[in-house]
Amino acid sequence: MRNWLISTEKKQTEYYDGIEIHADIGLHEQAYEFFTKYVEKGTKVLDIGAGAGAFSKRLYNNGYNVEAIDVETFEWIPKEIPFLKLDLNKGLKSSVNKAYDALCCLEVIEHLENPWGFLREINSITNIGGKLLLTTPNITSFWSRMYFLRSGHFHGFMPYDLSYGHINPLSGYEIELIAKNTGWKVLEIRPGGYLPIFDFSEFKPKLLFSNLFRWIAYIISKGHKKGWVLMFMLEKVDESKNVYKPGIYNY
Repeated sequence: MRNWLISTEKKQTEYYDGIEIHADIGLHEQAYEFFTKYVEKGTKVLDIGAGAGAFSKRLYNNGYNVEAIDVETFEWIPKEIPFLKLDLNKGLKSSVNKAYDALCCLEVIEHLENPWGFLREINSITNIGGKLLLTTPNITSFWSRMYFLRSGHFHGFMPYDLSYGHINPLSGYEIELIAKNTGWKVLEIRPGGYLPIFDFSEFKPKLLFSNLFRWIAYIISKGHKKGWVLMFMLEKVDESKNVYKPGIYNY
């Protein structure tokens, strides 16, 4: 059983159309539902940091006009989707010479050296009013706060997490700040992935004992405390009007 309160199952690798999903369980499904709330089918979409192509293929299969970018080509599976090999740390705008109405960037920004420059570059290839779906690990979740208290590191950003490129922990507040100053309006923020308060996937004394602290951490935490990740829906603003309006925040 899995819900926001309790889990009795271990997390397992998920697939879409035979392609492995390199993200927390449920995230791609949640991200797709979030995306369709703001972006109509048939829209021209750029999937940035697309990995093996699971989310790109989900969009493609559901009627979106998809193109993709990633740093490696050997993992790319859906050959019917146009793909560009590009190291995002070396720049984006010089290699992408057209604008899009919508973009996706799932579990990528925490791998990059300069999130401010990255969001500014994405803005430059987005049409006014275009949408950006962005996700990143939730370092202010109740679990991450408990983890930080014990280890001095945010969850997902321990020294061993460097092996798969997690170098830049970003809070929801920081993403909002960067977005506001790089030409974006925050429309909505949602928790994503799967992070139950109580974990009964194994009946080990240490795990059972930790549930008490998970509950305490959840009760005393404020702000973006839910979700393994945070999902952001951003909209490119007309900077000539210089107007920023706060969005919707689901805690």
